[in-house]
Amino acid sequence: MSAGKNEIKNLVIEWNELLAQEKYMEALDLILYDNTQQIDGEEWIWTPERLEAAVFTYGQPWYSKEDMKQLYGLDYPVDSKVTSLLTDSDKENRLENIEISIDFFDDVISADKAEIWGISKLDYKNIIGEIFFDGIPIDGERSDLTALFWIIRVSENDITLVFRDLHMM
Repeated sequence: MSAGKNEIKNLVIEWNELLAQEKYMEALDLILYDNTQQIDGEEWIWTPERLEAAVFTYGQPWYSKEDMKQLYGLDYPVDSKVTSLLTDSDKENRLENIEISIDFFDDVISADKAEIWGISKLDYKNIIGEIFFDGIPIDGERSDLTALFWIIRVSENDITLVFRDLHMM
């Protein structure tokens, strides 16, 4: 494998920085291998607009800003943004306390587990682990947003990350 846990963590931080710069397409392109998923039996494709919506709705990307204001009132803050970890005045503390959990699987994922997890388009036999990026910083504060990624082997020596979801834990 050509990347260890530090390299994977740095890639997730780079992804966060793209979100902080509102470069949602670049964030998807950085790690995306196949963005089609099955969610509740329906095909779901992550787009830059849905990724942005997942930020301001705290993980409910199917709602628009107008939907959120109708549901929660005109005062609902639809301008929330991801905060940079690298330009933060308390950068060292933030980076030290960032919670990126990287777990490598001991066994190959079974077809049954792949179906339960909604994996339909990816080669689930090459999924070798998962990442939970907990506490994505929003508007300068640690939030309840968590990003989930798959770690996928693309060749004998190379891996990539696949963005799975952004939701409140």
